[in-house]
Amino acid sequence: MKTFQRRLSISAAAAFLLLITSSGIAGVKNIERVMPRFGQQGTTVEVEIRGVALEDPREIIFFKPGIKAFDFKIAPEQPKRRTFAHGAYYDSAIVCKFEIAPDCPPGQYPFRLLTATQLTHIASFHVSPFKTIEETPERKDTAETAMPVIANVTINAALGHDMADFYRVPVKAGEEISVELDSVRISDASYGDSTYDLATRLLDSDGKELASNDDNSFHTQDPVLSAVMEKDGDVFVVAERSVAQITKTTYAIHIAKNRRPLVAFPPGGEAGKEQHFRMIGSASGDYEKTLTLPNDKEEFEYFGGAASPIRLRSSRYPNLEENENETETIVEQLPVALNGILASHDDTDTFRVTVKAGEPLHVRVFASDLGSPIDPFLKIIAPDDSVELESDDATLPDRDIFGTSYRGKGGRRCILDPSVIWTPEKDGEYRIEISDSSGAGGPTGVYRVEIEPPRTVFQSVLASKSFDWAENTRDTAIIIPQGGRHTINVTFPKGQWKSLDTEFKLVAHGLPHGVTLVPQTLGSGNDRPGRTIWPVQFVADSTANPGGALISLAAEPLDPAVTVENRSQVNIPFINRSGGDALHFVQVDRFALGVTEPAPFSIEIEAPSAALVRGGELAIPVTISRREGFTGPVEYWVRYADGWISPQPPTTIPEGETTSMLRLSCASGAPLGKLQLAVMGRSLVDEIPRTMGAGDRLASTEIVDLTIAEPYMKLSTSPSSIRRGETKSYHWKVEQLTPFEGKAKIDLLGLPKGIKLEGELPLIDAEAKEISFPLVATDEALLGQATDLSCEITLTVAGQKVTQRAGKGILRIDPAL
Repeated sequence: MKTFQRRLSISAAAAFLLLITSSGIAGVKNIERVMPRFGQQGTTVEVEIRGVALEDPREIIFFKPGIKAFDFKIAPEQPKRRTFAHGAYYDSAIVCKFEIAPDCPPGQYPFRLLTATQLTHIASFHVSPFKTIEETPERKDTAETAMPVIANVTINAALGHDMADFYRVPVKAGEEISVELDSVRISDASYGDSTYDLATRLLDSDGKELASNDDNSFHTQDPVLSAVMEKDGDVFVVAERSVAQITKTTYAIHIAKNRRPLVAFPPGGEAGKEQHFRMIGSASGDYEKTLTLPNDKEEFEYFGGAASPIRLRSSRYPNLEENENETETIVEQLPVALNGILASHDDTDTFRVTVKAGEPLHVRVFASDLGSPIDPFLKIIAPDDSVELESDDATLPDRDIFGTSYRGKGGRRCILDPSVIWTPEKDGEYRIEISDSSGAGGPTGVYRVEIEPPRTVFQSVLASKSFDWAENTRDTAIIIPQGGRHTINVTFPKGQWKSLDTEFKLVAHGLPHGVTLVPQTLGSGNDRPGRTIWPVQFVADSTANPGGALISLAAEPLDPAVTVENRSQVNIPFINRSGGDALHFVQVDRFALGVTEPAPFSIEIEAPSAALVRGGELAIPVTISRREGFTGPVEYWVRYADGWISPQPPTTIPEGETTSMLRLSCASGAPLGKLQLAVMGRSLVDEIPRTMGAGDRLASTEIVDLTIAEPYMKLSTSPSSIRRGETKSYHWKVEQLTPFEGKAKIDLLGLPKGIKLEGELPLIDAEAKEISFPLVATDEALLGQATDLSCEITLTVAGQKVTQRAGKGILRIDPAL
């Protein structure tokens, strides 16, 4: 038997670069590894989870039904603390069992682990329709050493220094063999790229290549292939690297006797109705399939016995397919979903539609996002033949993806599909053209254009603020200590829809017993232009049992005649790194909430009795109450303050102490009125860098109101001069703006070297019209013009110290006579 191995070399430079990369330290996630990556439908799988702060596991919250976790234990062998590239730490491990229901759909299952004190970062597990096995430990880097398997199998494996794994599969002539290799799509690392870029080949017993694949439009960087067998015998499936690496790469490979279509036509249909589809791209040829489309979701999946699905659309309005016998297809009604195939590189499809001027339409193309190889280009031509709109690619928000981004737009193919709000400028018949800007049209070049009036939508998003959008559970997980509070910033983005322009109550659906959402009424009455982030607070009373739940946020308009579509979303990218499209992402449509054991401390702030004035500062007392036995340091930071407010950096209350002062400064252009303020505290655990939330024990203050007011006074002055050796007064005019009681102390700031104040700082009351500062210029006074003079005003209002900056002065220093 011949040896069929693709040789790959690794340069010393590449190895050196890897070592440098491995030394970088970023944040730490609770969950850094879940093994195995796949389990079979209808089986129970023992799963090991590694990371940090995993002690006392209680339950796993899956974002989709189909899997139950039980029998939690601390792993018998705990990993030694290890640091990997970009700060991935292991220092604890647990094991549990996943019971996978027989009817559990294949695919990705995101989850969070709830422990006694933690609600972890999102991790994922995957379900296969096939028997799932582990690779053998022996070398299998040649055909002679290939691992024997029977088709309809999923193999959990890892590619190490051998650079290629071989699998021997018995086949019969006429059978279609499909191979799907998952590496990027199952990665649980925050960073990476070419490490996960694998390829696959299918060889016959003589080494002849029957099929091969590296990248594709179906799974991007994870290879997919199928082939019809020419004869009985053994074939070899090869998993190998596309780029030379020396790191270990986890992957799963599915080898099956099934058809493997890549797209369907049409790529969607009308909700609740039967639709006849042509499945396209399988090696054995196209075939027909009739499906009833769901009413409750706009996107659904068709597996057809394969390891991964074709994604299809379900719309509330009729389908219209291109008329292949005419140069143009007439659209007789709106809304509508247009469907077609760009069958060649220069193909253009045209649809004629009649519209009214000024009536907006949401025009959304689906092609690349559904696995089509084309990069669709949308053109809308007015009745007078002028081009009214052109669109090629989209942004993530255009595609309803919020709270994240990706280096180089990697991985999210949907951004190749245009999406626009089009408001026709004229009445009459327009032409809508679809073409392919990449020239990749062909038999699988399907597309769909959904056209409807914009909907009224309320979208809530939990968005991570960490570097490269890696998940930070302080931003994305709702972790409430029993008997305590948790405040989280929720983004209400503006997308391609009609915004809710009326007052509404913010409500939460799915809250467990004993947990409440602090009520808020939002909307046009209290929104300021551009504001998209709000603090949302949850309280778990003493009756709330520790446990997890999935919740969503919704707007309930005060006007019952107003209807709105509510959505919730969290987006978490993995292996997000520049230099390629490698990207595994998790997108969920609900928020995980966990009630933990009581926190070791509580934290409070006093509602300010004094206003924070424009251009001023305010100090607010912060107090922590320690539970018996807890003496450690507590770091606190402002969870929410309006963008006009600048808080001090995160501050630590030292071990054994209980009080601190929070200082806030206000921009001079801040809007007047009430703003919200909330502060979070966390216990400092150990030396592990916990910038991403792992190990935190969190507590929140109540949300308090902070009043922004006009300054107490306005100061102005005229340019003045002083000579070296001279004593002279510098005068400011005072315009009183806000009444105050008592005396205000005024300090002069920005004096250059050699200019000194003489005597005590002046005190003024609310009736003062002028301030004078006696200045002395020494012989060393810096000659020239000082342009940054200003005054700091300090006064006590309602028992609180208030500081305001005011005025801008100029002082010229001249030589002595």
